[in-house]
Amino acid sequence: MRVRSMLAAAAMAAVALVLAAAPALAADSSSTAQSNDQAPTIPLLVAVRSAHHPGYDRITFEFRGPRPGHRIGYVSQLVRDGSGEPVDLAGGAAINVVFKPADAHDSNGHSTVSPLRYKPGLPSLREVALIGDFEGVVTYGLGVDHRVPFKVLELSNPSRIAIDITTGSSSGGTGSGSSGTSSGSDADRGGALPFTGTQTTRLLLEGAGLLAVGLLVLTLARKTRTP
Repeated sequence: MRVRSMLAAAAMAAVALVLAAAPALAADSSSTAQSNDQAPTIPLLVAVRSAHHPGYDRITFEFRGPRPGHRIGYVSQLVRDGSGEPVDLAGGAAINVVFKPADAHDSNGHSTVSPLRYKPGLPSLREVALIGDFEGVVTYGLGVDHRVPFKVLELSNPSRIAIDITTGSSSGGTGSGSSGTSSGSDADRGGALPFTGTQTTRLLLEGAGLLAVGLLVLTLARKTRTP
């Protein structure tokens, strides 16, 4: 009798736990649905800057909003988005820079950067041109003196993507490139995966599990008790 009383009390506690967690869970679900209904923010390109530094030329793309994904690398021929028209820039090699999703124009269709094509007069970076701004994809062509290594940096406050192009007599073989976005730190990638739900969800699952165990034990106790 005492065991059954304890089990019944545990079951009642589990029910109370589930009932307490239910309103908060409903609020979490409503908040999630509301956030999902909001339109995603498309990064807006607002500035393009270039300058020489010891050992490299840097071109920086500044965005309003989050940083976009990017695909950057050497190509044999630059082409204008949409028309496919070849684009020739100063220099002996070309780097194709693609940002997605991203825009380089405002709601009225006016460009948010200027000039659209210019020659910065730097040792490696010879010419810069906007060659695509269509359906959430912004494309730039970079004319460089010759094929050299480069690296891509993702910077914050404000959101920026910078490309450092080696200058001087660096090897003219294959250049390094970057695609997509940076990975997390080693600490982020290591260790066991944490619980990814909300604390309310954890509470609800633990209460449901406790309730199920209590009911199962109570049922077995009734079947095995002495008449």
